[in-house]
Amino acid sequence: MLASPNATLAAEPPMAGMPRLSTVAASAQAPAFPPDTSFAPTPAIADTPTTARIRERGRILLGYRQTAVPFSYVDADDQPMGLAWALCQRVVTALQQEMAMPELRVTPVRVIEQMRAPMVKGDAIDIDCAPSTVTASRGQQVAFSLPYYAANVRLMVRKGTGVASIDDLRGLRLAVVQGTTAERLVRAQHARAGFQLLMARDYDEAFRMLKERRAQALALDDVLLEGLRATSKTPDAYRIVGAPLTTQPEYYALVLPKDDPEFKARVDAALTAIFRSGEMAQLQRQWFQAVIPPYGHRLAVEPSPQTLTLWETGGHPGKDQEASAASPTSPTSPTSPTSPASGS
Repeated sequence: MLASPNATLAAEPPMAGMPRLSTVAASAQAPAFPPDTSFAPTPAIADTPTTARIRERGRILLGYRQTAVPFSYVDADDQPMGLAWALCQRVVTALQQEMAMPELRVTPVRVIEQMRAPMVKGDAIDIDCAPSTVTASRGQQVAFSLPYYAANVRLMVRKGTGVASIDDLRGLRLAVVQGTTAERLVRAQHARAGFQLLMARDYDEAFRMLKERRAQALALDDVLLEGLRATSKTPDAYRIVGAPLTTQPEYYALVLPKDDPEFKARVDAALTAIFRSGEMAQLQRQWFQAVIPPYGHRLAVEPSPQTLTLWETGGHPGKDQEASAASPTSPTSPTSPTSPASGS
């Protein structure tokens, strides 16, 4: 059974040491247990370390982003939404059933790129529901679900700048979000291309650098660039240019706690069911090919062939895709990277 797309929201006191949080109550009916029992219902399957923590607190902590349109962002009421967030809601519904916890509640936790792995490792979030690239270096700190999307790192510029590729940026300024795969890729070409690198804390700040002409280009995954452009006040003022900066696409997955393979297996099973049911195509249309709430602009992004392959194979990429997802992303330049990739 899938979670309702219109889950109700209920307020909850902020958690100590955390950003201001809101709680999502997933819609589910409580099962009927014999009235004369004095014991809690037995879980359908044994708890893993992660589900044990979830059961103890009575909530599951889900990470989200503020402006990662169309995967993970907030609406006019500061509530998380997007394709990755929708996937997590469906995973939660599966966990409710498996754990016999129909009243399990969701607590959204805002996360920035640089804090993604530390918060998962520190049990501050149970699943990061945002566009996170699978890389070998990050796999040393966290686990990944099955991949659910494929993207490519490209450049976005203002129209009329004359910049058509990274080779046109000599002496100009390039914005990039700290802690992303795009940062590693552009650093690998920095000395050769001769541009000035401007570091941003998040997607919104990076786009603001471009919008205010402090930077002449922004490097980021193409689908995220489309989201930034579509949600701006003047979408037609920006263009995505040049070839991808990678030889292989970036594969997005949900970020999970490491060393809990049983929890990963449960999340993967829920995702596989979504892929095989054909619901991913419906979610793609809802979040990538319709008017983006609350902005009112239309985002017309078709799934790439690599993305369609993921869905058709139940989230299992082909051999070439598995190799690229398991290893650090390779830049198109022969220059070798000097720092580990950390994902989008």
